[in-house]
Order: sequence, then structure tokens, then C-alpha cells
Amino acid sequence: MSQYELLYTLEGLHTVETIMKELSLRKQSALNLISKLKREQHLIIWAGGRKKIYKITIRKQLPRVHGMWDIINKYSPMKLNPWYDHQVHGVYGPEEALVDAIETKSFRVILTSMHLFRHIKDWKKVYNLSRKYNSWQKICAVYDVSMLFIKVGRMPEKYIHFKPQKWQQLTQLKKKNFPEIANKWKIYIPFNQNDMREIY
Repeated sequence: MSQYELLYTLEGLHTVETIMKELSLRKQSALNLISKLKREQHLIIWAGGRKKIYKITIRKQLPRVHGMWDIINKYSPMKLNPWYDHQVHGVYGPEEALVDAIETKSFRVILTSMHLFRHIKDWKKVYNLSRKYNSWQKICAVYDVSMLFIKVGRMPEKYIHFKPQKWQQLTQLKKKNFPEIANKWKIYIPFNQNDMREIY
């Protein structure tokens, strides 16, 4: 089988087991093939966890820059298992990852991302990025909640003078935990004290 035929046959998402079945290979041979395709930039890890999922393409893939999952897992003691491939190209750090985490509207992702506040160096970048998505209001609320439990970097005063006009939700849960912060920023806060204890 030629290289092209091999890639054409395997193009898509696979586990070690599906590669073994598709090509009638033993496990070690399948693992060797995975390593080879990864070196040749035809394979990336699509999702981690106990059973890795690989994305195989005929065209070579650009070298992968650490995305949101990588950045959050680097800085948070509570780890996340990615459920989709978050690829980025160019500069990507805690500032970008924080805004992307808020945009997922995922309870667990937002909760785990709170540790990113400890590593924010460029608040202007966070402000400008979040304003594009109309999420600065949410970031301010999450920041205030995180301050109660985590030692975080100080947000410059000039970015705090913001008066929200209407209520917004972080997730699907419409709860007003930490009512003083919720009312200040007009954000429904789904996290309670027990949730916060999980991340510190």
C-alpha cells in the first residue's frame, strides 16, 4: 500500500484500536505507524484522556501551538479532558485562553480557568479581546469570585469602571451565588463555595 493509499484509508478520527482493525495490524505496529505519521505531520492528537483520539489527514498539518486546553491545564491544579481540538496559530497565552474559556459557556471550563487570573500580564489585551465578544462583564464577575479564593494579580482600576446594562449568564444555570458580586456585575453566577474549594 502506498503512502497516499494509507492516508486515504485512514483519513479521519481514529483510536489505536480502529487503526489496528482497519489495517489488520498488531498493537505495536499500529503505535509505530502513529509515531511515523505524527513525525510526518499527518497526525495530531485530537483528544486526550484514557483513550487518545487521533486525527489523520492526507495533507500535512501545521505544527500545533498550545491552545486553550493546554494553557488551562498548565496553570490549574484541576485538569480538563478536551472534548474538541482547539488549535491556534501565532501568539496564544493566558490572556487569550481566559477569553476563550468564558466563551465556552461551560461550567467546568470556566471554573478551572480561574487560575489563569494569576498569570495575566496584559490586561489591555484581555479587555480588548473580551469586548469583541461582549464578555468583559463576565470576566469581571469571574475575576471578583476568584479573588475570594485564589491569590490573583490585581486588575488595573481603569478597567473596573464599567457599568453593566443588562443581566448575562455564564452558563445555562441561572443562579445568583455570591449575590453581592452577581448584582454588581449583573451576572448569574453558577458556582458555589463547594465548587470553588475544588480549584484551590
